[in-house]
Amino acid sequence: MIPDIPNVSLKSIEYLLLSIQSSPGRSQRFHLKRWHQYKYNRPDYHKGGHNNGFFTSNSYRDVVWTDVAPQDVEYLSAFGTRVKSKSSQMHLTSHGWYRANAARKKIGLSPLDWGDVELPSTSGAACKIYQTMVQ
Repeated sequence: MIPDIPNVSLKSIEYLLLSIQSSPGRSQRFHLKRWHQYKYNRPDYHKGGHNNGFFTSNSYRDVVWTDVAPQDVEYLSAFGTRVKSKSSQMHLTSHGWYRANAARKKIGLSPLDWGDVELPSTSGAACKIYQTMVQ
């Protein structure tokens, strides 16, 4: 056994934060498929649809991560024509970045600097990431 490797397991939220930190701009399904592989050690046969409550919860959405995808696809709903994004582009907020670095420390990795992150070029997306609550 190698003593330098910590033997810890991550909570679901911690794993999702690390996944978004390492692959910003990827879809919610991408991160949920990675989480499912980590948690159950087998592929997600629901194509990332398992446990998607993390991305719709008010406790996490726009607090630790935010979706900056342009909403340009029209669809018909019971309330009339609405718009949504074709696929989400998840990015961490500054509070999410802080929590992801805490998870990195938990598993023995060095924290990443917030200034090193490349912000999306979508109009208003960078403002949306910075205008979040920080505890």
